[in-house]
Amino acid sequence: MMRKSLTWFLGFLWLLAAPVPSALAQATVVEVIPLKYRTAEQVIPVIQPLIGAEGSVSGFQGQLILRATPANLEEIRRILASIDTAPRRLLITVRQDAHIDRSRREAEISGNVGSDRYRIIVPGSGARSGGNVVIRPGDDRLRARVLDSASSEADRNTQTIQVLEGNSAFIRAGESRPVPTRQVRRTVVGGQVVEQVVDSVDYREASTGVYVRPRITGDRVMLEVSPHRDSFNGRSPGAVSVQRVVTTVSGRLGEWIELGGINQESSSQSSALLGSESRSAADRRQVLVKVEELR
Repeated sequence: MMRKSLTWFLGFLWLLAAPVPSALAQATVVEVIPLKYRTAEQVIPVIQPLIGAEGSVSGFQGQLILRATPANLEEIRRILASIDTAPRRLLITVRQDAHIDRSRREAEISGNVGSDRYRIIVPGSGARSGGNVVIRPGDDRLRARVLDSASSEADRNTQTIQVLEGNSAFIRAGESRPVPTRQVRRTVVGGQVVEQVVDSVDYREASTGVYVRPRITGDRVMLEVSPHRDSFNGRSPGAVSVQRVVTTVSGRLGEWIELGGINQESSSQSSALLGSESRSAADRRQVLVKVEELR
């Protein structure tokens, strides 16, 4: 009798020391949590690391369907309470600036100087506007011409759009212009090549717009932004100048954030007999964005 009791007691101790089966230690429960302000697509990436290997999460009609351990569920509820809040209303302003400076300088001397036997004649380069200085003693004539001109063009395009935090927005505006085209069609009629000129009209579009998606953390904002700006080139009918930026940036609310810029400079110089010409141009473009919270 004593031997049986000892055997039973040792077996009981072995059961206490044995590890608890994994299914009992990692028991999971299923819970449905309704979302108040955020979508399942927005919160699932945040809570996914808290689910654990034995759990799962999915979204259905504004609700989260969770399978996790009770400890993980408690942590998930705490995280949801901090992120499932009313999204902030944001005003996004995109500014695209263009500034072009051009300058031109010409100088030349023309005329004729000499005597009855010898005379030097330097012809001018044609009719030009500018300042003239003429020295003419007797039959000698000497003309000096100087042309100095400068021009500046500035263009600022500003677009604003409202969007809820975490959502994306797109705005676009533009115009279409007709561009005459001409085609020559060749056909063979009776063994001879016949040409037919066909005039038609195509339409070219130039638009300005921006795609943006903001994310807010405290007083800082992270932006996925892609502004574009097309403009008709006045010097070449039908040609469109294109400006594109695709980037992700961060900064403080209410401050201008520079997305990018272009700075191009060109210069040329030529000279002839007693004359010279120089040209220079500078093209500066800049894209800025600002995010403000609407109260």
